[in-house]
Parts: sequence; C-alpha cells; structure tokens
Amino acid sequence: MAECPLCRQRKGRRACPAKGASICPHCCGTKRRVEIDCPEDCVYLSGGHGAAWEGRETEKRRDTRLVAPHLQGLSPAQGELLLVALAGIAVTWSRRRDLNDRLLREALTALRSTVQTRTRGILYEHGAETIEAQGLVPELRQLFEAKDEKGAVTSPDDRDLLPVLRALEAMASEPAQEGSGPTAFLETATRLVGRLAPRGRPAAAPLIVEP
Repeated sequence: MAECPLCRQRKGRRACPAKGASICPHCCGTKRRVEIDCPEDCVYLSGGHGAAWEGRETEKRRDTRLVAPHLQGLSPAQGELLLVALAGIAVTWSRRRDLNDRLLREALTALRSTVQTRTRGILYEHGAETIEAQGLVPELRQLFEAKDEKGAVTSPDDRDLLPVLRALEAMASEPAQEGSGPTAFLETATRLVGRLAPRGRPAAAPLIVEP
C-alpha cells in the first residue's frame, strides 16, 4: 500500500478523487475542503463518513470553547484579520508537517513582542526561543501582509494587529495547559477554516463561531 502523498507518513487508504491518489484517513479528515478541493460527489462527504464530518458536535463545542472567549472585544476588522491568520496557519501546517503548537506559540510570542514594542515607538525585533520557531516568524508576518495596487507591501495597523496576535497566542497556549496533543490548536484551526471556508479559500466575512 502506497504512502499518503499529502503527509508522507501514513498509508493511503482512501481514494481521493481531487488528488487522483489514495490518501490517509487523517489527511482526509483534517484537510478536506481546506487544502483539498473536494468534489461534491466524493463519498467521504456523504453517507457514514459525511455524518462523522458534519455531526461531530462535541468537537465543534470544544472548538467553540477554545476560540469564542478570545473573540470578545475584537472589532469586525480584527475578527477578519484573525480568520485570515487561522487560514494561513492551517495552510502553513499542511506544508510543514514538523510544525506543532509549541513552535507556533513561540513564533507568535516573538512576533507579538515585536509589534508590542513597536507600539511604544521602539523598533526592535524580538527573537523566538528556538531556531526552529525563529524560522517561522517571517512566515507568520507574511500572513498579515498584502500588496497594494502599486505592488507595495502593506500591513495592518499595529493597533489592530496586536490584539489579534494576543488572541492567537492565548488560543495556541490553552491546549497545552489542558494536556492536549502537540498539534491540538493546529487541528482546531484547520477544522474552523474548513467549516467557514468550505472550498479551500479564506473567507472574507468576519469569524463566526458555530454554537
């Protein structure tokens, strides 16, 4: 049995029409409609497998408890920014299988510290605790950057960026405090983006957490 072409860690057991290959159940469950542009007639979106995907109410409630408290106090623009960041984090995880919550948390802390220092009028780049996390910082910074009509790189106002980074940092820390797995937050981000942007494209609307 061939290995899954997405994670290259597990055996491919499910025929994926979008990828034209067999992928593992884990990648099917976590990447469907996020990294994988699933056709509507895929058997894993309906029937027994579909019920498991759409009906995981306990999982949805757990995701809501993790995210909802950190949305309080964010403006609509900041909520949008948070969703864009979650989508970018999910895509980054799909590319970097070495990524885990600890590395993400360390990189977020470094970036948040840099932005916080900048709001005080001081330009100083804070480093992450480890080399691996430091290498992730530029990728996280790019999640919040865009190009204007002239091709110049633009970033959100630090007054919007700072509370979003604080929320992400806190969200990425909670699973570890509860003794969850090493990628619990990354899995949550992937599920949320999969529900809010079902065709694999970041949603344009502010983040709305399902009850």
